[in-house]
Amino acid sequence: MFKYIVSMFVGLMLSNAQASYIVASFNSKELDTNKPTRVLLVGQGDDLKLLFQEVATAKAIKYKEQFPEDQILLIAVNEKDVGSEWALKKWGFTLHNIDRSTLDGKEFLKIAVPFKKIRSLDIFSHSSAQFGVHLEGHGNRLNLNTKNLEDLRPNFMKDAYAYLHGCNTGFNLAPYLSNVWGIPVAGSMTSTNFQKLHSDGNFYLSEEGFAPNSAWATENTLSFAAPMDCKAGTCQRLKPDNTPYVGWWGAYREGGLPFYKFFCARNNAEDCKRVMAKSMLSHSLIVDLKKDSSLEEYKKGVIDFLCPISSKKDLRGECQAKLDEALVTQDMTYNPFSKPQVECDFKGCKTEITCDKILFKGVDKPGTCELKNLATSPATTLVREYKAYLEAYQYLAK
Repeated sequence: MFKYIVSMFVGLMLSNAQASYIVASFNSKELDTNKPTRVLLVGQGDDLKLLFQEVATAKAIKYKEQFPEDQILLIAVNEKDVGSEWALKKWGFTLHNIDRSTLDGKEFLKIAVPFKKIRSLDIFSHSSAQFGVHLEGHGNRLNLNTKNLEDLRPNFMKDAYAYLHGCNTGFNLAPYLSNVWGIPVAGSMTSTNFQKLHSDGNFYLSEEGFAPNSAWATENTLSFAAPMDCKAGTCQRLKPDNTPYVGWWGAYREGGLPFYKFFCARNNAEDCKRVMAKSMLSHSLIVDLKKDSSLEEYKKGVIDFLCPISSKKDLRGECQAKLDEALVTQDMTYNPFSKPQVECDFKGCKTEITCDKILFKGVDKPGTCELKNLATSPATTLVREYKAYLEAYQYLAK
């Protein structure tokens, strides 16, 4: 993820040597398995250090503001070398347990299944289309092969959803989990990266050359009910790139999407849209959306969520204008992505990823994977998703 190249062997050895994960609650000293719960699952950061835990903290703050009656459960790899325990306490978490086991899909289920009223699940981690979510190192995952995932299904409340905030989670894992759990699940169709709030009021990639200058914001006055110091992680967010994935596994040059795509394998369109509207309240945006936000405020948030941004030209403004124009002309093919869009609906996408195999082992060979964009005409995914979000506004306060 994030275009890093790390030896899988070294990553596995390090994770085994330092195996440990934290179970914590946010802004509360108790955890009640029978109380409505927002679950945050955070994998190992590797070279990203505590950035996953920072964006998870920002998500926790949003949930606590919007849904104060819900408790927040954090399950996170203990990044001992960079001070997870100290940082989480400073950010408002109460640490209930530090388990010396290795965090993988089985351990996640062991912690999560006792919670009988789950409203949402957010996963922040390195990930791949081939092997799913990497939790503690590359060898310990939550993916299509994780046993007993269906055990969590009865625990999801009405209008529950999941977000997979990692690279390439929409190709296989998000549609699969939507089917297994019976809830809407959002995933990415390219690499995801960290955006940082700038003093001009927009979020940009923090890598050199993407922001207009180095005048980054010192506090976030846009996304929350009150100004938040950026030192608490509230000026960072994870977003899909506006370029196809090129990284450890290969190059998916034939397409992608610049936003998290929702999949609703077992949900009808109206139920899916209702969840999409409610999920907008959880994001760090350039507007602090609330249940009673106006349509214009809501639309501003949706544009920020769906449309890419550039400091070199007004790509965000162009995107909004073209999306609104598309709703009038019914030409649904607008595409701000740097390559062709992939064609997706609520059930899945017209794509295929192929990889060479490692000789004698039959597993995918890193660096050889390619995306096949199977759309036979220009894709309409972004405009249709925008239309769905606007139609969903009626459900925001319900």
